[in-house]
Amino acid sequence: MTTSRSTHAAAEVARMNTFFPLMPTLGNRWARRRPWEGMRVAVNAHLTTLTAALMRELTLGGGEWSVCASSPATTDLAVVELLREEGVSVYTGGDLTNRHLSTLDDNPELIADVGFELLGTLLARRPEQAQGLRAAVEITRTGVTRLRAASLPFAVVNLNDGLLKSNLENRHGVGNGLWTSVTAITDMQIAGRRVLVVGYGPVGQGLAAYARAQGAAVSVVDRDPIRRLSAHYDGFITPSLGEGLARAEIAVTATGVERAIALEHLEVARDGLVLVNAGHGGQEIDVARLREVAEKGDQLGPLCTRYKLPGGPWLTVLGGGHPLNIVTNSGSPEPVLMQFALLGMTLEWLAQAALKPGEVLVPVSIEAEVAQLALNALGQS
Repeated sequence: MTTSRSTHAAAEVARMNTFFPLMPTLGNRWARRRPWEGMRVAVNAHLTTLTAALMRELTLGGGEWSVCASSPATTDLAVVELLREEGVSVYTGGDLTNRHLSTLDDNPELIADVGFELLGTLLARRPEQAQGLRAAVEITRTGVTRLRAASLPFAVVNLNDGLLKSNLENRHGVGNGLWTSVTAITDMQIAGRRVLVVGYGPVGQGLAAYARAQGAAVSVVDRDPIRRLSAHYDGFITPSLGEGLARAEIAVTATGVERAIALEHLEVARDGLVLVNAGHGGQEIDVARLREVAEKGDQLGPLCTRYKLPGGPWLTVLGGGHPLNIVTNSGSPEPVLMQFALLGMTLEWLAQAALKPGEVLVPVSIEAEVAQLALNALGQS
């Protein structure tokens, strides 16, 4: 007897919920309260089993739900199948704009976004529809930067700059999961390796701390003098990017900036350097240009490709330059599920709140409530 892909995804969600029952607790709450009854809500997200765990509970709260795949590289087809079986409209086809427009055709009243991608398309392509949006939520640093450059006719709640995102998901979720992925794909031990972390925000701090805890010799690059000084006093060498790449065996980006490692940087990198991205999207490392100019390329295994620059080094790219911990869905799910719980609680608040247009920081009271629910789920009440 064959088993559908969705069954495997559902089993993984059930296992997560068994050991950390935060999401089922919220699902029971939303099933009682039905906060989105009669509403249409859209979510732009990486379609992993973690997202499935969130969406299955959100749908218990009523309303019609649409999900847009943020990236094909982070889309689990088993999750797509599972969500469609649960009655969620899931858009995965075409390019990103096509997926956005299909999602917007459902006329959502609330939107949860990553990278200000769906909201950016709404403003650019459907300005009249944007006027009718009740409110939105943005999860990422990249998205917050973009929303601050936009003229907003609706309120957008900033989850990234809240206390939970920086202290838990960014530091511990990504910091733990990224190195688990690197070892799983390459069979490399992190201990004893020279690691370069590019970007020393909350994600970079977690990456550096977890790499050092595993025995790596860690250096940090950041153009911001305050962050560079912080890295220095945290005990890390702080070279220039060129100096760091010339010595590192593994380099990981966590900047939110496109081409943080550009082709000209790679031309002087150490031979054999392994390149990893932990930031939003897939452009922090200029993989497209690297593929274009490489004289040779070898597929070493799933998510692991090696390129030879003309007259330059061999370079190995993991996950195609997409955020590796999300591509592989690795690491402890708990910090991510806490952030998803915060997302759900914020959407519940927005179903009733009347906010003025512009950026709104997530209320500390909601974060505190989520933190207490998480403590309860951990048996720490």
